[in-house]
Amino acid sequence: MTTYSEFPIGDLFEAVNGRAKFIRDYMDAHPGPYPVFSASLVKPFGYVDEYEFEGRFLTWVMNGYGGRVQEVEGRFSANRDRGVLIPKPVINRADLTYLRFAMEPQLVAAAVGRRVDGRLNEYTKIYPQTALEQVIQVPVTSTGDIDLDRMKEVGAKLRRIEAAQARLREVHETLDKARFPFLCAPPSITISLGDENFFRLSIGNRVLRSQHVTDGVPVYSANARSPFGHVESSNLQDFKYPSLLWGIDGIFDWNLIPAGERFATTDHCGRAEILDSRLDPAYLLAYLRMTRNTYGFDRVFRASLRNVKVNVQVTVPVDANGEISLSRQKELAASFYRREEAQLTALASISDVLGSRMAVDL
Repeated sequence: MTTYSEFPIGDLFEAVNGRAKFIRDYMDAHPGPYPVFSASLVKPFGYVDEYEFEGRFLTWVMNGYGGRVQEVEGRFSANRDRGVLIPKPVINRADLTYLRFAMEPQLVAAAVGRRVDGRLNEYTKIYPQTALEQVIQVPVTSTGDIDLDRMKEVGAKLRRIEAAQARLREVHETLDKARFPFLCAPPSITISLGDENFFRLSIGNRVLRSQHVTDGVPVYSANARSPFGHVESSNLQDFKYPSLLWGIDGIFDWNLIPAGERFATTDHCGRAEILDSRLDPAYLLAYLRMTRNTYGFDRVFRASLRNVKVNVQVTVPVDANGEISLSRQKELAASFYRREEAQLTALASISDVLGSRMAVDL
């Protein structure tokens, strides 16, 4: 069984601030091959013709996502948003991966500033004095010395796990982008969303955030999949037919609102009422979602009322007599949603694994 002792980070490392001179103007004037690290853990801030560190070091984010720790190897520099930890002799040959996992939770917890769910708008900071005061657990031998061999063993396991997680992220990304072909075998017909015998298209009215209420009628905007908020009453009149909603600006996607369900739309959301009961709403939603990337709609080529009427079509199965087949639509829709559910379940399982926190005591 491994024995651990607690050490302040300051007993193991010296902390060095990054240089304030590494701003965009300076870097533009001194281009070169050596990276300068800042608040981002994704990529360097830029490259210059000089370097201040050479070797393999632990660095931490001082401003931004305060306390996140990154291993950096080679010749590099850091700006004022990144600090560098210089190992003292007692820890000079220690496994940096182990130490990264040991110290990052402590540094993140000690950082101060704005914290939000999802880290999208987080801004926290932790400066050298506070960082060096944080205590981490380090394996020790029976004589009380730092157990470098055990640290190296655990670090190797952590690196293997990280490599496996990186491969799993690639699988997640590929699976998330996967789109199953929506095959509607002949006989079939093609119907344009501009065909007024089958659809009635409209766009909503402007809705201000000041009109929002805590509990009321959901209002949809550019993100058709999720309500923009709630309002006291709908700006629509007729809810007799099922409605297909699409986002005009941003990500072009579809949603389905059943007949009889009250909702509202803004001027960033389109509505296609399904007028013909021979068309299965679930089938239409599945078909439109699967083919939504074929039209090239974006913030420039907008999914406006006219563009949707002219460009968007659905292929609908018919029977041997050429009549629209509701039963075939339902079969195709059921098949699509089974595959979609399996895909979403797999993605959720992978996300759970990727979201698990690794411990250093392995």
